[in-house]
This record gives sequence, structure tokens and C-alpha cells, in this order.
Amino acid sequence: MRSRDSDAENAGGALSRPVLYPQLYPWLILVASLDIMFTWICLHLGGFEFNPIAARFIAIGGIAGALLLKFTCVIVVVLACEAVGRRCTKVGWRLGAWAVGVNALPVMAAIVQLSLYFLHAA
Repeated sequence: MRSRDSDAENAGGALSRPVLYPQLYPWLILVASLDIMFTWICLHLGGFEFNPIAARFIAIGGIAGALLLKFTCVIVVVLACEAVGRRCTKVGWRLGAWAVGVNALPVMAAIVQLSLYFLHAA
């Protein structure tokens, strides 16, 4: 039978352990941040948000709503990668890599859209 002290140590240990994928998470934060920035630029130039959930958050909270949604998702992804990665390192890494890729797609689309916008505006 475990004591309360060992339960408290285990709970505290989860917060003090290093993350499994420290080289992956900065990329996730970068592309998530770029997504917010490019979305905001596109919206100010007359574009609209394709994602209905994100559009609702933006309609209600503006950029703060967009940030809340995006970084809540980032936190959930990091927690999922850590949970999965503790069981299977390769699968946790793959999950994180896919999250970076999925977050990069709207960034690439925004770059193309903005390039076309400014080429036609010139």
C-alpha cells in the first residue's frame, strides 16, 4: 500500500520531469503563432476564417479569443504527446510532428493568399 507522501511525490514529479520532445515543441509554438498572425493579417485585409470554431472564438473574443483557442489546443497537443510518448516514444513523436504539420498548412495557405493579394494589388 502506498502512502500519501509517495502519492504527493509522484504528482510533483510529473511537473518536474523534463518533456520528452523539447526539440519539437518550439516548432509547434512557432507555427501556431504564425497561424494566428497570418490569420489576423488576412482578416484585416478582408478575408475570413474558414474554421467555424475559430471564427466563433474570433467573433466573440477577437484576437484574445483566437489566442485562447489556439494555445489551448497547443497545450492539449503537448499533454497528449507526453502521455502517448511515455507509453511509446515513437508514436508520441509522430503525433507531435503531425501537429506541427497540420498547424503549418494554414500558414502556407496564408502565405500564398497574401502573395497573390499583394501581387494583384501592385
